[in-house]
Amino acid sequence: MKQGKHLDPHRDARKSLFFVSLGLSFLVHAAAIWLIQTQSLWVASKAKASQSDAPWLSYIEKQEKDLILKEAFQPSASSSGAAQPPLEPRKEILASEISLFSAKEPLEWPDTLSLDSLSQPLPFPVNELLSCNRPLPSAFNLPSQETRNLFNNLPKDLIVPAPSRPPAQPSLPPPLPLETNSMIAAMPPPIEDRTPSPSAKDSEKALIAYPLREEALPPPTPTPTPLPNLPRLPSLAELETASCSSAFDLDIAFAPNEEEEGYIFAVTLIPRPDLDLPKMKQHYIFLIDRSNSIQQERLSATKNAIHKALGELSSDDTFNLIAFDSKAEKLFPYSLPPSPQSLAKAEEFLNRISLGSFFSQTDLYKPLVLTVPGEVEDDETYTAILLTDGEHLTKKTDQRTLLYSWTAYSRGRVSLFSLGMKEDAHLSTLDTASAFNKGKLFYSPTKKGLKRKLLKLMKTIEAPVAKNLSCRAISRSPESNIALFPQTAQLPNLYQDQPYIVLGKAKTLNDFILFIQGRGKNRWINIRKTVSFMNGKKGGRALKAEWALQKAYGLYERYLIDDNSEHLAEARILLEPYDLQVAFE
Repeated sequence: MKQGKHLDPHRDARKSLFFVSLGLSFLVHAAAIWLIQTQSLWVASKAKASQSDAPWLSYIEKQEKDLILKEAFQPSASSSGAAQPPLEPRKEILASEISLFSAKEPLEWPDTLSLDSLSQPLPFPVNELLSCNRPLPSAFNLPSQETRNLFNNLPKDLIVPAPSRPPAQPSLPPPLPLETNSMIAAMPPPIEDRTPSPSAKDSEKALIAYPLREEALPPPTPTPTPLPNLPRLPSLAELETASCSSAFDLDIAFAPNEEEEGYIFAVTLIPRPDLDLPKMKQHYIFLIDRSNSIQQERLSATKNAIHKALGELSSDDTFNLIAFDSKAEKLFPYSLPPSPQSLAKAEEFLNRISLGSFFSQTDLYKPLVLTVPGEVEDDETYTAILLTDGEHLTKKTDQRTLLYSWTAYSRGRVSLFSLGMKEDAHLSTLDTASAFNKGKLFYSPTKKGLKRKLLKLMKTIEAPVAKNLSCRAISRSPESNIALFPQTAQLPNLYQDQPYIVLGKAKTLNDFILFIQGRGKNRWINIRKTVSFMNGKKGGRALKAEWALQKAYGLYERYLIDDNSEHLAEARILLEPYDLQVAFE
């Protein structure tokens, strides 16, 4: 193998070619480096190469460069001390420059030279000379020259004084303080005024003729800084707001919270006898259930109770009647005030109401929809009073329709009050529907007691003074963590001579401030009360039952949203200790 490797002729040829190429490369690079170091290379564009056809242009450029360099580097007369001979005129002056200096008429100077004549434009074409676009060198040094004064170099006989004018009486400036005069005297004169001119001397004489007074002046009265137009805070009367904090007494009861850490409480606002707020207009709508499950005796008691209730209406109120089973029948197209004619028609309507068919199914949603107005004014309220046994609420679909669909449709525009009997099976559902819509459930143990319960209800809500209420608690301790119930959308209206109850929970028994605000007739009602548990009393079973019911309302809302039966099971655990039924079966 080694012997064959030495006898390979191709390998020797390649090695020789490699060394020859390497040597030639060294020679070429060495020659290139020598050429760059000894010769100057000029790279010219095609446009420059084309100038070889006109050699006189390059000659002119060379002459111009020589002249510029000669003028830039030639020492000035001031530095050398000897007079410099004038430069020779350029022979290669362009035609455009010759035309500027070749004037057809000789230049004429004025016989006399004055200051006024110096302000006139010069006769030779300076503007045309300046407008000539000649290329200038990028940088060169000009010879330094002394600053010359025109008046010192002109002959005295050529200066003609300006026509004298009668000196005007100068208006004296206001005297300056003493410190200002000393500052002015110490200031050096401006640079341009160090060589005084005749006009400057005249001004100095005028200043000497009227010297500055040195007596100190009283400090000037500062001009008041104008303030921006700040907004004026309106009064309560202008805001149409009435404060009724002093018109209510406060009662508070509290008890330990058995489910959570902390306490539950009930704040009751009791109106004083001297409280006199304007009554809001109220629209009553009576819903009469005439389904076969009501039976004739109860229907007769219901019609009698409504007849008595119509006699309790105020002249400012309006009313309407709706009888329903599977169909709904309305007395008036729209509500009317209780006049003798409208009351007579209502009596006839009540007498015509009879029980429905045994096989007819009651529809509660349609008559409730008829109670909802399109728009509600600020000084009026709508109240629906439902008289029913609730037998048609057996199905969960009907329960959901009443508690969810109609509540969402009403949006708080109608307050719903329900009237039933103690033996009815679905009182808890009617109670929940009323609580969701700013109302309350009333029930009677007997059929004859329906009239008394209805009259009590009418007496309770006969004088609404505020609606759309909102409550807020601000604690003096951030650790209290106070929450109020019911929710703002479910807060009932405020009625004259009726206590108003707000429930809540707190982790600690620290004092807090309770704010209640609502819309009254042509004004807002504000109530601010300081709640102190030092003056409270211990709550009992009634407070705990009401608190459990408020928590159950929240669980019902969750069930209506997600249809999760676990919420109903949790509500049942809360209500069983107080013998309360769940709204959904």
